[in-house]
Amino acid sequence: MSLKDISAVNRQFEQAVRDADMDLLASLYTSDAIALPPDGPVVRGRSGIKQMWTAITQQAGLTDVRLHTLDYEQSSRTGCEVGEATLTLSGGTAVVKYVVAWKRSKGVWRLHRDIWNTKGA
Repeated sequence: MSLKDISAVNRQFEQAVRDADMDLLASLYTSDAIALPPDGPVVRGRSGIKQMWTAITQQAGLTDVRLHTLDYEQSSRTGCEVGEATLTLSGGTAVVKYVVAWKRSKGVWRLHRDIWNTKGA
């Protein structure tokens, strides 16, 4: 994994949000991925993650996201990314911080564990 690999998937993630393509968005995760949204339940698997992002998009009016990697570390089949995301919502913009554990699955890098929360002042 390299920053180039992470960036390529992150650009797909951003485009999927802009296009409201929840199938593409969910496909960027491993089949056994886990997401930990702020103030929400643990979400497991692509189906659950698709439902989660659909709800976020509908409830918060998410129309765009810009991901910015601050740091990453890697080993042979896994990696860890720390970053910030700027979200465009119906009520304005929000900046969140996130950690993604990446895993190589079937020859491609996918989000395996995903957690984020609001960025304090």
